[in-house]
Amino acid sequence: MNPIQLQLVNFKLNRITTDELLQLSKQYNITLSEKDAKKIVQILKQENIDIANQTQRKRILMKISREVSPAVASRVNKLILSFLNE
Repeated sequence: MNPIQLQLVNFKLNRITTDELLQLSKQYNITLSEKDAKKIVQILKQENIDIANQTQRKRILMKISREVSPAVASRVNKLILSFLNE
């Protein structure tokens, strides 16, 4: 991912809403409930996201795993990896 794309993805993740997360999950064929999406957005808003920072991604995914569910964390990881592979 080039630096400009990375910056755009980080900008979007740092400001994502529940509705936007639900739309993205549908676009990438990832199942998320509205309740799960709300909790994920709350977790994401707790820190400034840098999608390229693997340590931070692991920490956030672990938090999603604990506070939402491991299955949802796995789905969110797939979504993040989709962004990184674009």
